[in-house]
Amino acid sequence: MADIVTEVAAKTGMSPELVRKGLGAILAYLKTKMSADNYAKLQAAVPGADGLVDEAAKAGAAPSGGMLGAVGGAVSKLFGGSGEGQLLTGLTSAGFSTDQLQEFLPKVMESLKGKLPADVMKQASGLLPVPESSTK
Repeated sequence: MADIVTEVAAKTGMSPELVRKGLGAILAYLKTKMSADNYAKLQAAVPGADGLVDEAAKAGAAPSGGMLGAVGGAVSKLFGGSGEGQLLTGLTSAGFSTDQLQEFLPKVMESLKGKLPADVMKQASGLLPVPESSTK
């Protein structure tokens, strides 16, 4: 876990604390969207995944509704409007700006790519919003 946090923090210039919150929010989201088997493989690739999910929930980075839901919906439109507003709400409530999200999400995916089996990576890639500019 420390490796992926350190790796993403170094690649983005973000604090390890912010990266931990963001990674926890992503893992919490994926836990609700992936099959139990695939999430178990993800968990194995990211030691301490449950701790990160718990930290995100305690820090308010877990998906929520209300006014932050509206903010997440607006941010979601920047990422193609593909319905991941719940995740984006969690990330914005963790302290990420739109600009930071555009850099953070692709770097997380890049870091996970070498750690996950191809089938799990494919499912995770399909679930996470990647900024449209990153897909060109």
